[in-house]
Amino acid sequence: MIYNRITFQAVPFSYDLVFEDRITLVGGDSGTGKTVLYDMLEDLRQTEEFNAIKLFNYKSEDVIEQLKRCRNNFVVIDNADILMDDEVRKFINFEFSNQYMLFLRNCDGLNVSDKSFKVMKFEDNKITLDEDL
Repeated sequence: MIYNRITFQAVPFSYDLVFEDRITLVGGDSGTGKTVLYDMLEDLRQTEEFNAIKLFNYKSEDVIEQLKRCRNNFVVIDNADILMDDEVRKFINFEFSNQYMLFLRNCDGLNVSDKSFKVMKFEDNKITLDEDL
């Protein structure tokens, strides 16, 4: 695991993200803050503590080629349902040096556990990742 926990403040919110598996699938309806979190991680990765974060979204070109260069990274893919194909899924399954947080609804083709499934929860200005029940 690259990060077991990522915590930071983005006034007025605090983020406390706990990871229990190498692959974390963050689900939820549109408008629940996943893309906002992705945007926050863009700034956070500029710090020394979180410089292992690598981000991919709809603006990313040659996703599989960029992914193949990732080693010992915390890889975040926004809108993963759109960006991931079989080759990307295979890479994620077998590149064990990386940790992954995928904003994804369909987990077909990924080696995940019951601890992989999370939803964003917002309560008292605190944002967490909770088990998807």
